[in-house]
Amino acid sequence: MKHQQAVYLQEMGITRWQVRKPNLFSPSDDTEQADLSRYSLLVLCSEDDFSHPLMAKILNAFNFSADAVYHCSMAQFEDQQGSLPEYIWSTFGPINQPFGHKLLTSPPISQLENNPKEKKALWKQFCAFN
Repeated sequence: MKHQQAVYLQEMGITRWQVRKPNLFSPSDDTEQADLSRYSLLVLCSEDDFSHPLMAKILNAFNFSADAVYHCSMAQFEDQQGSLPEYIWSTFGPINQPFGHKLLTSPPISQLENNPKEKKALWKQFCAFN
């Protein structure tokens, strides 16, 4: 179940079912669920985007320290459960905005690097929240 669907059901007062035999269900990814409540920013991007030099410059401009940022793929995000950080930035384009979170969207970093209009649009989105 996607995180947004789980939150929607929770707001309606519908509880999630419990898995009694978890070893019968393998998770979609081998990684453990991260506790995202301790982060300020969740970046939905590819590994290449996150390791790009421009990413570090943008995070610095937004005043996010490296230990306050968590990144994952769209599939990992959809499987994520629990609370999310205040800011969510998607380099995959628009996503359904989780209620109560500040959503930033942009093209992939490789495209953003050579497009001043897109950089300006990302900066305006960020400034609109502050």
